[in-house]
Amino acid sequence: MKKTSFLILFSILIIQSSFGQASSPPPLPTGWERIYIKNVGSFYLPPTMEVQKGKYKEFVDEIKKIKGIDASQLTAQQKGLNEFGKEGFEKYARVMVETTFGSPGDFEKFNFNLAEITQADIAELGTIYKQQIQQSFLGTGLKLIEWYSLKVEKINGVSCIHISYKRQLQDEPFVLVHIYSFHNNDRVHNLTLSYRLSEADYWKADFATILKSFRITNIR
Repeated sequence: MKKTSFLILFSILIIQSSFGQASSPPPLPTGWERIYIKNVGSFYLPPTMEVQKGKYKEFVDEIKKIKGIDASQLTAQQKGLNEFGKEGFEKYARVMVETTFGSPGDFEKFNFNLAEITQADIAELGTIYKQQIQQSFLGTGLKLIEWYSLKVEKINGVSCIHISYKRQLQDEPFVLVHIYSFHNNDRVHNLTLSYRLSEADYWKADFATILKSFRITNIR
């Protein structure tokens, strides 16, 4: 893998073979919505979630500006939060799609060759990603509770770097986080999926469908 690729990837985390998509997305489940992201692709969203917008998005973006964090390109959350409804605060789940841009060749080609990544590379990357996540939590009230081994794998037939961990905000319930990073020549697309572990029975199946539905259509 290109060294410059990872140097740029690491900076995002402080804040966080063949070409073309391997397969078409699965059938759209009843009641779900297909969300399109400009210059990226799309994913499916269940009726229990909504795209972050309106006053709640303005509120979140303002907090991020104060903390020096860039706003996400697209965020979806549990339904009801946009209206500050009581039911919107009863659960916690997020789907985020973020893109970091570079120059042509800064990152691996889309669907890079997994065979080129050694176990030593994976171990080194896991250590660096973990350190960057811990650094990003400083001063936020967030704690890294458990770190899971970094994986380089195929998601929907496309190569990606997959990191996952369990975190906690102060004394709030534990949250499980999965980040899938897809190289695309001059950019990297990060798909982040997270929900409370105590609500896994509620979210797990839907989040598996969200992941299976994610497609990148703007191949560089």
